[in-house]
Amino acid sequence: MKKTGLVVILLILSSCASRPKLYPNHKFKSAGKEAAKKDIDKCLSEAEKYLESSKGKKIAKGAGAGAAIGAAMGAVGGLFSGNVGKGLLRGGSIGAAGGGAAGAISPDEIKRRYVNQCLAEKGYQVLGWD
Repeated sequence: MKKTGLVVILLILSSCASRPKLYPNHKFKSAGKEAAKKDIDKCLSEAEKYLESSKGKKIAKGAGAGAAIGAAMGAVGGLFSGNVGKGLLRGGSIGAAGGGAAGAISPDEIKRRYVNQCLAEKGYQVLGWD
């Protein structure tokens, strides 16, 4: 169980560090690395503010789906152990936690698209994300 927790923490930290990599076009060369970094930071900040509620909804949706699947699995397990109610409760709790975590660590493609568009409007070309 400890290894799983460590993997989740590492995935969360690595997803926070994801940043766009820019093509060295005319805009990038004329602005310089520091100005480009500030523009990236500004676009990332704008994306967070604009899409703030989207991430919360995704986590809640993942938790709800996970709870439903976990509860169904718990009920089946409860049939075999003789305690369906306890199986529902355990399965639902475990499923909600897993579904919520999966929603929280999945890549936010909408945020990336927002930042890509923001940078394009400033004249940059995004090669990809690291």
